[in-house]
Amino acid sequence: MNPWIARWLAATLLCLAALAGSAIYLLQTGQPASQREQDALAQTARVKVNELLLYLERNMYEIRTGTHDKELAMLSRNGEIDVLVLALDGSVLFDSTGAANTAYNPRLLLTYDRLANDDDFGRYNIAYPIIDEREDTQIGNAIFSMSRLSLSSGLPSPVWFASTPYLLPAVLAILLAGLLLLMAWKMRNRMMHPLLKLKDHSEQILKGDYGEIAKHDKQDEIGELYAVFDQMRAEIKHLDTRRMEQDQARKELITNISHDLKTPLTTVKAYIEAIREGVCPDMESVMAYVDVMKTNTDKMSRLTEDLLLHALQDLGQISVHLREQYSLALFEDMIKPIAHFARSTGVIIHEPRSIPDVLISADAQRLEQVIGNLVMNALKHTKPEDTIRIEIERTADDLAVTIADTGAGISPEDMPFVFERYYQGRSNGAESALPTDGSGLGLSICKHIVEAHHGMISFRSVRGEGTRFTFTIPVL
Repeated sequence: MNPWIARWLAATLLCLAALAGSAIYLLQTGQPASQREQDALAQTARVKVNELLLYLERNMYEIRTGTHDKELAMLSRNGEIDVLVLALDGSVLFDSTGAANTAYNPRLLLTYDRLANDDDFGRYNIAYPIIDEREDTQIGNAIFSMSRLSLSSGLPSPVWFASTPYLLPAVLAILLAGLLLLMAWKMRNRMMHPLLKLKDHSEQILKGDYGEIAKHDKQDEIGELYAVFDQMRAEIKHLDTRRMEQDQARKELITNISHDLKTPLTTVKAYIEAIREGVCPDMESVMAYVDVMKTNTDKMSRLTEDLLLHALQDLGQISVHLREQYSLALFEDMIKPIAHFARSTGVIIHEPRSIPDVLISADAQRLEQVIGNLVMNALKHTKPEDTIRIEIERTADDLAVTIADTGAGISPEDMPFVFERYYQGRSNGAESALPTDGSGLGLSICKHIVEAHHGMISFRSVRGEGTRFTFTIPVL
């Protein structure tokens, strides 16, 4: 549209400039229509009498003697022109009508190059001097009379004479008006109408209707605006769908955690009541009850911690306090208790054969949560006698930590959503070292903590062969 507007403006300015030039020309050189008509008739008469006048100039001396009267009479009849030839003193040398006086006063009769209109007889009269070609001096005068009809038949009408100087400005004014009308039509059809349609689309979005697609036929600036607007509509629709799904997931999360907390809490309460009532006959039975209560309190503690981290993640307040420290002591202290717990479930766990001792910037508590969540996630997908392997390696610029298992693996349909909050993969029904129920927050929290350490987390899984999670921490 920019080139189109530029061309339209150029054409409009050109018309305005031409219109202004025509107006200036008319102001400077304009003449009345009657005067222009008289000038045109005089020019026509000059052409009409040219042959007669030329003959007079060549034979003026012989005409004085009357020897060329027949030739002059013939030329007069052929041209339908009456001619009166006068000497310089006003005496008549030849008269084609035969009705002339013997002498005339030249001052009263001669009006050179100007037509005299004889309305009584419908004729025009005009006088010309006769010039001697050899001496270039005036030797007489010729007065020509011709029919008004024959003289004006070859000329345009008086209306044409009156309108000719104003024709160009009129054409320019009409062209300018057409350009303005074209511009108004284009503005209405190519700009205002599409913008009004876009306004209707906006109102539909404000009402929560995201299904109507905004389309424009032309690939111009308005078309680009429509394309961007429809991308925005699709993004808003996607975000609204995600928001509704997250709201539903939050509701399900609260329901699940409430149920998950209620069951172990009820179990702990029942065992405490049993101990108080003396159901346990000896200390061994009491310790068995205590072990059951500890298992249930650990489960409640994990659920409570996940719920707290979830709330902090929503608020953007998961605190990660990075501190420079060496990796060997850091990972040894956090891996040993996690490995001990994994072995208690019957799973074979291999600790790192060696841990690179490099300087990193890390939050020990948060990294322990990451490794703990990844090991717990592996235990949910492995059965007793399966293997979990923890490896820590130095790469070019990072420290890579890997937790790999030989469990059931992740279903292909679950892989795109592994790090999504609230998402819980479909259970394959196989036996596992830990219960598979959970909040669907663990891996999302791991991703957040790793990225807060300026690292990356990824996974690779093959159905039936196991899963391998790897995260990196930059080395200083």
